[in-house]
Amino acid sequence: MDNRRKSWMSRVGIVMIAALLMEIISIVQYERVSKMMTEEMHTSSRVVLDAMALEIEHLLNITEATMTENLWEVQRCIEDPDSVYPGLIRLIDDNPNVVGGCMAFVPDYFPSKGRLYEPFASKQGDKIIVSQIAGPDHDYTQNDEFKLIVETLEPNGTDPYFYGPDSIKLATYSYPIMDKKDRLAAVCGLDIDLSWLGDTLNVHQPSRSCFGLLVTDKGELIAGPSEDRTSPEIVARVISALYNGVQVSPVHGYSISTTSLDNESNWYLVQVFSTDEMSAKIRKMRLRNMLFILAGLVILAFMINRYTRNEKKLRTAVEQNARISGELQVASEIQQSMLPHHHLEQEDIDIRGLLVPAREVGGDLYDYFIRDGKLFFCIGDVSGKGAPSALLMAVTHSKFRSASTYESNPARIMQTINESSCENNDNNMFVTLFVGVLDLPTGILRYCDAGHDCPIILEKEGLRTLECNPHLPIGVFDDVCYTIQETTLAADSIVFLYTDGLTEAKDTQRSLFGLKRVESVLTRCSERKLKPEQIIGTVKESMQDFIGDAVQSDDLTMLCFHYTPKVFESTDTKTLVIKNNVSEVSSLSAFMKPYPREVRLAVEEAVVNVIDYAYPEGVEGDIEIKLMTDGNSFRVQIIDSGIPFDPTAQVRADTSLSAEERQIGGLGILLVRELMDSINYERIAGKNILTLSKKYNS
Repeated sequence: MDNRRKSWMSRVGIVMIAALLMEIISIVQYERVSKMMTEEMHTSSRVVLDAMALEIEHLLNITEATMTENLWEVQRCIEDPDSVYPGLIRLIDDNPNVVGGCMAFVPDYFPSKGRLYEPFASKQGDKIIVSQIAGPDHDYTQNDEFKLIVETLEPNGTDPYFYGPDSIKLATYSYPIMDKKDRLAAVCGLDIDLSWLGDTLNVHQPSRSCFGLLVTDKGELIAGPSEDRTSPEIVARVISALYNGVQVSPVHGYSISTTSLDNESNWYLVQVFSTDEMSAKIRKMRLRNMLFILAGLVILAFMINRYTRNEKKLRTAVEQNARISGELQVASEIQQSMLPHHHLEQEDIDIRGLLVPAREVGGDLYDYFIRDGKLFFCIGDVSGKGAPSALLMAVTHSKFRSASTYESNPARIMQTINESSCENNDNNMFVTLFVGVLDLPTGILRYCDAGHDCPIILEKEGLRTLECNPHLPIGVFDDVCYTIQETTLAADSIVFLYTDGLTEAKDTQRSLFGLKRVESVLTRCSERKLKPEQIIGTVKESMQDFIGDAVQSDDLTMLCFHYTPKVFESTDTKTLVIKNNVSEVSSLSAFMKPYPREVRLAVEEAVVNVIDYAYPEGVEGDIEIKLMTDGNSFRVQIIDSGIPFDPTAQVRADTSLSAEERQIGGLGILLVRELMDSINYERIAGKNILTLSKKYNS
């Protein structure tokens, strides 16, 4: 009996010891969890306060920005007292949180309006009511806010106040308005509705019992929770405790944290947590340890399942990325193949280009080719990056080639590209583009710039930036009128064109390479008399040294050419002047008789064309034929003062079509092209000058 009793007592003791150990473990765990949850509460409080502060500051900054962004329009309105009302209406209508505004002018600013003049506009329902509120019973010059702005000339905001029969809580943001002479003209005030702040403060609270307050440094409540979240009495007790020196400690079952708004030093955010709710959660945690363990196992199983699925997705994504990378590589090769395949170097021009995309494919472009004694070239930058920009780059490149096939006016080339680019441009993408046409014999450069960086010209006298008229980029509006500009390049000049990927290249400190560094490098290149290929390489190397290990952020494109015109020194020059009459053709035939048959046929065809079309019917004019030779080639200039006409810009006749299908005209210039090595047209000093060239035995 004694042994059984001892055994029972021993079991009870073991149970009691086990229960005691479990209780000790539970108490220790409770204290640790309580401490952790308290720390977590304080951390959450700081996160919530910072998030609420950012959101409120953002909304208030939007309201303040309404004034600063519309400052130019407000300043324009003060030129006429009657135009102030429309300006005020637009100002308060731009922001839903602004319910009214006024413009308090300095005394006697508008003599016709009397000493005091204060236009006022306020929202009433869907309407905006305007009135002039200054008068004997409202002398705004005695207002402290007005005096402060007049004294400091700095913006200022008031403490919140109640206004109107509905007791709407408002705050006024005031801003000094200066006239054209930089004198104070008026103080503009915007009345900001603060009724939305309460909902903003409490929309993202971590729990139902938590709430946020916005108060002034004087203990005045600006915004707080709705009554269905907590009672006004609790809010009043929290504010009272807060301004009695309580910080982050239990007050009436609540814990408090505060922070100030950066843009309003006298406004404070208060975050209130329920300590009773926290204790209740801890107690529940003690009773639900097993459920948490089971829940943990369920979560672990779920995580393992998700990991397996995500691992499969990751493998698929890697394979897909590899395929996309291969396709982008092909796209990059295709894009590079669209650019000029090789540099262009001949006796009068040496041109090189470089395009380095920031990604696999880029949005920059350049192109150049020679037609009829003229160098056609362009450089452009498409908005954005990646595949969409690359597609638009390819389209723009093709449009340039197509438009410049028979057109020599860069403004009309730009106009054609812009009109087609604006069609179906739903994505609102645009292209900055520079188009130039250099007449190689004369050095006359005609160009048109559509929002692109101006080229830099390296001359013997130094560097100069080509002056460009401001035009909108390609693809913005289809009715933009592009204008042509003209300059003359001296012999041995170098023209350098680039995209903003050069000047806006950034180093690891986010500093820009800049135009001054580009000009400095080009000056050194000019002093060393480097060729275009060497200039591009030197500029690129300088940029790479500047950015260091920084990642290339934008496409880089450069185009450079060296103009070295060949001087044609004639050893035998003959000139014939005839009238625009068919009967003069016999004189031309006799004049051309000593020369090769191909030259005779080409000159006669060109002159007959001038006789037929250069001068209006019934108008007599001269046609000068100047034939020169330097022993290696013939050069013939046909000069008239008739109607401007560029035969090189005419569409070539399609000889593959039948006579019935082929359009009338075009065969004459086609014949001249076939017979001569090159043709060139220029309109100089009111004269049409057509130059035909052909080498001996060519």
